[in-house]
Amino acid sequence: MFGYRHSYLPDYVAEKTQGQIPADQVERFLLAEVRAGVGDRLQRLTGNRCAVVDAENQEDLDRFAADVLAAAAQGKRFLFRSAASLLTSLAQLPPQPVAPTAMGKFTRAIAPLGQAGRKQGAVLVGSHVRKTTEQLAELLKQPTVAPIELDLPRLQTGTPEADLLTAAQGAIAEAWGRGLTPVVFTSREELTFADAPTRLAFGQRVSALLMAIARSLPADLGFLIGKGGITSNDLLSDGLAVPSVRLQGQILPGCSLVVLPDSHPQFPQLPVVLFPGNVGDAQALATVYDRLSSPAYSCFA
Repeated sequence: MFGYRHSYLPDYVAEKTQGQIPADQVERFLLAEVRAGVGDRLQRLTGNRCAVVDAENQEDLDRFAADVLAAAAQGKRFLFRSAASLLTSLAQLPPQPVAPTAMGKFTRAIAPLGQAGRKQGAVLVGSHVRKTTEQLAELLKQPTVAPIELDLPRLQTGTPEADLLTAAQGAIAEAWGRGLTPVVFTSREELTFADAPTRLAFGQRVSALLMAIARSLPADLGFLIGKGGITSNDLLSDGLAVPSVRLQGQILPGCSLVVLPDSHPQFPQLPVVLFPGNVGDAQALATVYDRLSSPAYSCFA
């Protein structure tokens, strides 16, 4: 697991494994150690030991990946949970053809110019981690977006999904007509459940609702941002039902931008950003929106 100097990662591992991997049993590769080289330590890892790795930039990941590849060449095997930047290092890819700051060129030309001359798209936010909530708050300060909250307590207490879907669709249509980019997000309060299966079933209902919203977005959508690891995954596999996409690179470290195929029945050539929940600083979501909505690239198809 990789983070950008996140001291809480061992605790995160313990939480996600429900204590099966205690925090004090998690191997920690500190930033200074990564930069000095950790090949020997990688060779000594045994018994499926869980480890977390600090990194601040692509060069740190390149250095770590070189040690991993050297260890793998000697027979060591590793399983990773990470964002896209590590794959770039492991595959030893050259710099991406389109710079992150220029990725507005992928925004569809058919997208209308809304308020302040901004290209209109949509943002779907499902992640509930604190960083996502902070990023959402910064994005909603933008005068060219429209907040649309999905009231999950109502869903939990018996309101049919169809009612919330109809309300969201109406709010999206109203925002679109006003030249705004709709930002659809699940309510931020923490809900409690009787047990883990009940919580999981409710999460599946929420995901299904978000995907139904995705399928009903305007046909002339310029771009789509999925915030949250599960939300992004479900967006491609279920909401947009695409068998394959073209990866164009990272619009921010850890945030991949893909483009749907020309043959997609609803959104051909739509750029979609896959934005994990715990990636980026407080301004990251607003930065991605700004890059894709900027009128500077409105002439590109």
